Order: sequence, then C-alpha cells, then structure tokens
Amino acid sequence: MKTFKFLISACVLYTLLSCSFEHVLSLPVVHYDSETAELLIVQTDTMARDTAIINIEGFYSKTLLVKDTLSLNLNKIVKEFDQIQFAYNLATHNNKQTFSVQTSRTNDTVFIYSYNTKNIVPINVATVMSGNCVGLYDVNYKRNYRDKIRLWIFKNNLNPDSLLIENMNSLIRQFNYSGHNEYAKISGNPPILKTLKDTKYRFNVNMPGKYFYLYAAQDENSIRSFIEKKISEGLKDAQTSTSEIFICNQSGKGGPNCLFMIGIDENWKYTIVPLGIVFVDNMAPNLFASGHRPNNMLYSLHSGLYNSSSSSSWPSKIYLKSQDVIVKFPEPPTPLTSSVSISYGSFEGNDYFGYNIPFYIDVNGDVQTITIGTHKLDAKKVKSGECIRLHMNGLHIGDNSIPLSATDLRGNKSTSSLSISIVSLRNDSSYDDDDYDDLDSRISDIEHRLDDLE
Repeated sequence: MKTFKFLISACVLYTLLSCSFEHVLSLPVVHYDSETAELLIVQTDTMARDTAIINIEGFYSKTLLVKDTLSLNLNKIVKEFDQIQFAYNLATHNNKQTFSVQTSRTNDTVFIYSYNTKNIVPINVATVMSGNCVGLYDVNYKRNYRDKIRLWIFKNNLNPDSLLIENMNSLIRQFNYSGHNEYAKISGNPPILKTLKDTKYRFNVNMPGKYFYLYAAQDENSIRSFIEKKISEGLKDAQTSTSEIFICNQSGKGGPNCLFMIGIDENWKYTIVPLGIVFVDNMAPNLFASGHRPNNMLYSLHSGLYNSSSSSSWPSKIYLKSQDVIVKFPEPPTPLTSSVSISYGSFEGNDYFGYNIPFYIDVNGDVQTITIGTHKLDAKKVKSGECIRLHMNGLHIGDNSIPLSATDLRGNKSTSSLSISIVSLRNDSSYDDDDYDDLDSRISDIEHRLDDLE
C-alpha cells in the first residue's frame, strides 16, 4: 500500500513539474523595409520549425523554411518576372504591387512593394567622323521595347494608350539597367586590321581636359599604365583638341580593341571616353606538320588542336572601374584564328624522276594559301582531309625536310617543315644479305622515330 501511494505521489509530482516547465513556442517576426525592399522573417525560437509562404499574385509564390533569419530582396525577385506584364501592373497601379507573407503559425500579412523609378540620363557618346572603326551607342538610354509592348497590349485585348506605352517602356528600361555607363557597337561589323599602327582617326567628342591622347586597349590596366607613362614624360606629345586628326601609335592586341580618348587636365585628373571598336588580326595560322598519315595517334592529337580555333581567350567586355564604364565586345565577323595540318601517305618513285607524294591537308579558319615545297595551293579550294598528290623533285634516300608555309587573309604567315624519309627498295639479282640487313636497319630506325613522335 505504501509503495502504491509512493508511485501515485511520484506521478503527480512529475505531472506538476512537466506543466511548470512546458515550453511555449514564440512566433516568428515578419518585417518589411519599404525603402530598401528588404523582407526579413526572423525565427525567434530555436525549437520551432516554421515555413513561410511569400505570394505576389500572378507573378511569384514560394514556400521557404525559416531556420533563423530569412532575408529576401524584392528588387531582385521582381527581375525574374515577365517584364512586360509586371511593367503594366506597375504603370496602372502607381508603381505599386501588393504581396503577402504567411508563416505556418501566423496569418497573412499584406505589404506594398513600391518600385523606385530611376532617372537614366544619357552618357557621353562620341561620333566617328573618319577612320576604320565602328562607333558606339549608349546601351541603357537607347533600349527600346515599344514594339513588344504594343504587341502584348494587342494580344491581351487592351486599349492602346501612348502614355501607358511610354511608361511601360521606361519601366522595362529601368528593369534592365546595369547601373554602369554601358556602351556597345552600333549596327555594322567592326573592321579587321592587321595592325592599328599609323591608322588615322577623327572624332566628334566633348570631354574635359587640356591634353588628349588616342589609345587602344582591351583592359583598364594598360590604359592606366599609358596615362602614368605620359604624365611622367611631361605630356609632351599630347594633342590640344579632340577635333584634330589622331594617329594611332600602337599595333594593337590580337582580337577586339576599343579606341579611347583620354583627356588630362592641368591637375593631371583624367577622363576616358570610349570611341569605337576594331579587331586586330596579327596572329599567324597554327601550322602542324603531322608526319606520316598512318600515324593515327599523332594525327588525332593535331586534329584536336587545329579544330579548336575560337575566341574564348579574348575578353567579352572591358570594364573601366575608375570611370564606371563598360564596353561590350562583339564577336568578329570572320574567324581571326586559323590552322593547317599537313601529313603524307605512302608513295613510290626514284631520285631521277622524282616522287609522287600524297599529302593530306586539313584547313580551319581564314587561311588563304598553303605552300608545300615549291607547290603553292589555294587553301579555299582545298577540302579538309582531302588527298592531294604533288610531284616532288630533289628528294634523296634518307631524311628530307620539306618547307611548309601558311598565309591568312591579313597576310600573317607561319612556316614549318615536314620530315619525309625515303627508303630504297631495289629488285635485282645482285641484292645480297648485307643489303637486306641494311634495309632492315633503315626500316627499324624509321619505326623507332615514329614511336618517339608518338
């Protein structure tokens, strides 16, 4: 009986203690800052496991786990929306959009997202008056979505309104605003030159400064180094007006080059304005002497190299952090890199009449002419991988070095040589064992050389 009473007392005590120390979960806190468009959902209880549903009707709905603090920026979220439809909603609701937030333990809370409009002002754009380059335009200011907006309004059976179209166009331009002074080429392909040296240009550009220079670059560091060099030299070779004819004193880097006008004042403060884009092709074709055609391993290796001609090593844009300027580089209208691979097959002949040798030629890019020995070939008429037989004189038993060259559209030339070994096979009764031993030795030597190449 005493034991039973003890157990009852213990259970009652445990129940009372459990009730006294029962944990009551606190609710998560939802806060929205309309100035920064920042939504914060703060988990105030480490033992809670809440979810939050963020809903922007017709555009966005997402359920997220709230572990500690969940932060979302509405300005970033709205960039994922259908831009035309969202611009229409904003333009017809005074640039405002409602959204709701509900957690698993709280009711819906409705907030108002207000889109803060930006005033996109035109940037300084130069005009190319003369010279071999393509001009630039102001990307952010010139964006035009009116055609797409009109089509959307028509498809949705809405009434056309010119003021609405302009407001929507302005909003979509702001959605896509990079925040930088952004330039891109106007219509037309940039010219491709072998060198920029001694090319003449004249531009119409308004910019501050007393000393002016024309400079071609692919990156900001080279511009900075150029400015430092000119200031250290006393700005002695500067021009005093932007309207003068400027002669480029650089050869230019291979690939896209942006021409800049650099203006430096009396206090050595400088301003940089992009002027135009030109491509420089100063790269000779890659010329591979692939050896004997049956040597498939070596041939495959070179095939992979000369077919990999691309512009991946060139920058897609140049960013001038000091000026907050971005210039986008286009792709070249024709390939700037090129390559040729030459191998040969089995052949017969003699030193007196010469040898009729089959050559296998693979061409990639803007190669114009290929020379093998004394034979000059039109690369445009050569089908890649085609066998072309050429009669070669002046060869002898043993190793022969055949000169090779390849020239591209801009006159860039590369040279190499192809080693061809000739073995004498005589068929007469005077052939003795020593001759066979010598022949075997020559063949073995050639096989070892091919193995070394592999």
